[in-house]
Amino acid sequence: MQDDSATGSRSLSPLRIQPVTQAAFAPFGWVVETGESGRAANNGTARRHDIHAHPAAEVRAGTRLVTSIFAAQRRQPDLAITMLERHVNSIQWIVPLDGAGHVVIVARDGTDGRPDLATLAAFSFSAAQGVIYRRGLWHHPIMAVGSDARFLVQSWQDGTEADCEITAIEPRAISADR
Repeated sequence: MQDDSATGSRSLSPLRIQPVTQAAFAPFGWVVETGESGRAANNGTARRHDIHAHPAAEVRAGTRLVTSIFAAQRRQPDLAITMLERHVNSIQWIVPLDGAGHVVIVARDGTDGRPDLATLAAFSFSAAQGVIYRRGLWHHPIMAVGSDARFLVQSWQDGTEADCEITAIEPRAISADR
């Protein structure tokens, strides 16, 4: 934190957006990308990429799989975020269908059930990369950058408020400067 001696208030330094890698994102979930992985399918005319096998422990009883398409408006990556959300019933799978890329902002769960802002991180994803959030992971809503974009989203839901819990946080600027 920086101390603004003129006002006596404290301000947080901007959160820097970093390029995503599987290793850097592992504490928060999984990066989804095809690349050269996968195996031959459809008589050799396609490559099959299994995204994620859902262990039974990740799916809560009484939930149903919900698949949606989100149409996200382009956002400027240099802004302040003021809230995070999480989905305690399920992992959440988000894959872009088009667009120019997106920013993913995440934080682990604190011991008090609120976001642990010391773990807050921002990652730059290409339009060819998606994400699977761990169950209960705090994250900012989809942030398309460069252009409007559509995203395929899947999660297990039970119709309660736990499907999407939202909390306000102290405003935190993010910066695309590296």
